[in-house]
Amino acid sequence: MVGESKSIALRRFHLLERRLSNDTDLKESYDKFMADYVALGHMRIVHSDYTPDSHVYYLPHHPVLKEASTTTKTRVVFDGSSKTSSGYSLNQSLCIGPVVQDDLLTLIIRFRKYPIAMIADIEKMYRQVQVHSSDAPLQRILWRFSPSDPLLTYELQTVTYGLVPSSFLATRTLQQLAEDDGDVYPLGAAALRKSFYVDDYIGGAGSIPEAIELRNELTKLLARGGFPLRKWTSSKLEVLQGLSTDEIGTQSTHKFDPDETVKTLGILWEPASDQFRFDLPMHCVTTHVTKRAILSAVSQLFDPLGLIAPVVGRGKMMIQELWLASYSWDDEVQEPIKKKWEEFYDELPSLSEFRIDRFAFAPNSTIQLHSFADSSEAAYGACTYARTVDSEDIQLLAAKSRVAPLKRLTLPRLELCAALIATQLHSRIIEALQMGTVESFYWSDSTVVLQWLRTPPSLFKTFVANRVSEIQTSTHGSHWRHVSGIQNPADLVSRGMHVKDLLTSSLWKNGPEWLTWPEAAWPTPKIKISPEAEHECKRIMTVVATTAPVYNPILT
Repeated sequence: MVGESKSIALRRFHLLERRLSNDTDLKESYDKFMADYVALGHMRIVHSDYTPDSHVYYLPHHPVLKEASTTTKTRVVFDGSSKTSSGYSLNQSLCIGPVVQDDLLTLIIRFRKYPIAMIADIEKMYRQVQVHSSDAPLQRILWRFSPSDPLLTYELQTVTYGLVPSSFLATRTLQQLAEDDGDVYPLGAAALRKSFYVDDYIGGAGSIPEAIELRNELTKLLARGGFPLRKWTSSKLEVLQGLSTDEIGTQSTHKFDPDETVKTLGILWEPASDQFRFDLPMHCVTTHVTKRAILSAVSQLFDPLGLIAPVVGRGKMMIQELWLASYSWDDEVQEPIKKKWEEFYDELPSLSEFRIDRFAFAPNSTIQLHSFADSSEAAYGACTYARTVDSEDIQLLAAKSRVAPLKRLTLPRLELCAALIATQLHSRIIEALQMGTVESFYWSDSTVVLQWLRTPPSLFKTFVANRVSEIQTSTHGSHWRHVSGIQNPADLVSRGMHVKDLLTSSLWKNGPEWLTWPEAAWPTPKIKISPEAEHECKRIMTVVATTAPVYNPILT
């Protein structure tokens, strides 16, 4: 039994009504949203209010403003987490459901492999899925369009915002649609299964005719389930031909406006140049800098691919400094952290100048993946590049960074953590690209780590053994090679960069210059082993010589 919820919903409705009466614009947009709900049959009036309390729940509701939206700037969200007289909420009584779509990183990486890019989204996706009539009483709300009108009870008839299983119910419906009708539209069914993140389609095709066919199939397939597609955008305007103005997400159907961007899955994409960029409308009070303000600002640096990881890493290191200094949330930070923050914050607007190509692969070419790992005492990380063998073109695919743990680790152990991050990132990329066999290379400037990776994990203590084992398993048959620190782009992740340096760094965007050379011309430097590394190598080799042969992966 959920408990009695109407009295709480009534109290919160009166608070909402008072708020709307003091904001004419918000009142107008809120009324429009609710009128649309009624007109489309997504909620209906309950004429008989009697239902056993065990199967009734009144949802409080409130507005969420999204100024960046090109369609619905005010959305009404229903609060399924509001507790009832029993102390429990509806959300606590519902199961969330599993994730049935690929994750954000996988989709964005895959987006970079298509010569022709396409994005779209489903209009009112949740509200196209009807709930069973027996469950509708659990989605009751109180509403009236004017304080002079009688207060009415409505039941929401569709999957709604604010309930924990809503995402699963909607996305699982898309998967079922692909199963039921996918045979008729094979291109559309494949895209529906693998190229959607909730209601956003992000994918592409190999040619303009294929892109148009995919667009048509996907539109027809989703129409069978009552899911209208809108806001179509492509890197080629020819793909949008035949669509109405309301169905297109760019400002013009005839040409791209200069610097016009489209936001997809939280990242900015310029269709005209087919590049990713960053635009950070951050608001932070710099006269009273607190831990709360710094954390809020750094969290706005949304970068799922890690394309600006060296800059974001500086922000992460600063947050760790705040924790070590034991500041409370609203205490003003002191020098030198305040000076570091002001310098960091003043640089961020320049990130709008950063550009990186979306399409990272030449068509019908042999591809290599090169993953670099590095660590400093403050942070560690990895970055992966795609090398097109035929044209010797190099593109940064993705990067990951982590701050060093507060419990101090030796530098070789941190370098091993970086190598593990590199292998995990590489595995995610391989899984996302689904490009078959790709030759892979791994690079580290740590001679200790390279020796560890030649050794049976059973000879180490738990920390090193677990990580060496996972790396060996993931990279079996691949090449682990030594790279000097000055030529290691992951060094930029572990130490951080100023924005002005990031904008001009060819090492970061395209990797070391020698990657553009034929493989036979790649440098094979003589490794100068530090005293610490030499001691560790001798210890390892002494044990190995008496116990087991050298293990893969290959070390060159």
